[in-house]
Amino acid sequence: MNARKAADCLFGWVLAAQVHADVWQGEVGGAPVVMEWSVDEQGEAEGRYFYRQRHSDIALTGKRDAQGVLRLGENLSADEARVDLVLRPAGAGWAGEWRGPQAKRALPVRLKLLALAGEGGADAGGEMDDYNRARLADLRLKPAGKQHFQGYRLAWWVEPVSKIRWFRLESGYPADAMARLNRILEKRQWREIVDAFECVAGARGSGLGAYEQTVIPHWFTPRVMSLSVETGAFCGGAHPDFGDAPLNLAVASGRLLHLEDVLWLGRGKPARDENGQLLDSRYEQKVLQPWLADVFGRLYPREMDNEEGGDCDYRNPEVWSPDTWYLTPQGIQIGAFFPRVEKACDNPAWSLLPWALARKHPGVLTPRLP
Repeated sequence: MNARKAADCLFGWVLAAQVHADVWQGEVGGAPVVMEWSVDEQGEAEGRYFYRQRHSDIALTGKRDAQGVLRLGENLSADEARVDLVLRPAGAGWAGEWRGPQAKRALPVRLKLLALAGEGGADAGGEMDDYNRARLADLRLKPAGKQHFQGYRLAWWVEPVSKIRWFRLESGYPADAMARLNRILEKRQWREIVDAFECVAGARGSGLGAYEQTVIPHWFTPRVMSLSVETGAFCGGAHPDFGDAPLNLAVASGRLLHLEDVLWLGRGKPARDENGQLLDSRYEQKVLQPWLADVFGRLYPREMDNEEGGDCDYRNPEVWSPDTWYLTPQGIQIGAFFPRVEKACDNPAWSLLPWALARKHPGVLTPRLP
């Protein structure tokens, strides 16, 4: 599982049991909204909607009867049964009424299929669905300061509602390289903004939903750009989640780098299939992870054996993650990944593989770094 997929598993919220959901736009009591829902074979409905002025999701749960009428409750907990929204088919759209728990009177609801013509704003590439494109259409990034980092000038941008903050490059690379890298950074920021909204929605109105993120530049060279994307979130369930999904990019192409680009212990040249999986499926488990556990055991024996306290099993090769890594001037920082109950053991600060060792097992980029 790569770092982006790992982050998706930790922090993403997916509309439950959804095979297909049309997206609707309209008004609730005159306030513009966007809604989507899906209904399974038993008539159970799951969905969500947002007011365009607020952008945050409200979860919908309910049923569709034999006449096609939807009766939905908002942000219901597992033991709640309440109807806040009633929708009936009306021509090519829907009509009904909304009456929330604190409402003094019912408000009329009218919906029609979402038309995305003219929707603008976010650029998240092909990963953006219609619901989220509509949600982000009115959002704009705002300047959030400048920074000089290792001879490069960075401009930070924040989306004020989700508070997701990323940087763009302003100097230090050729213009075409900066444009290419900035497109990647912008798409990733909008994707994280979507994840933030969907995570909070996953907490189903408990008031506990949270998504906080810190982007940390680590090492910029003429050939690579390496940064951490540390995220802490509560998206519902029993426990919060946190983790790092580092982003390592080749400057010349914008290609996402893999660990074997800078550290390779296998035979011949590394190769991946069209799905991004190593052709040698046994390399990471049988070669890389045991080697890392052995090397770290010699470099950091006290930390590996938890002599400072704790019960993290760093001697187990399987905890060393070939997907959670970033570059520093001192070497390759390689993370560990533990089950949720041991998440505090993840990504120790000491697990640095010095360049002196990494250069003995070079990947294609290693000889040209820094």
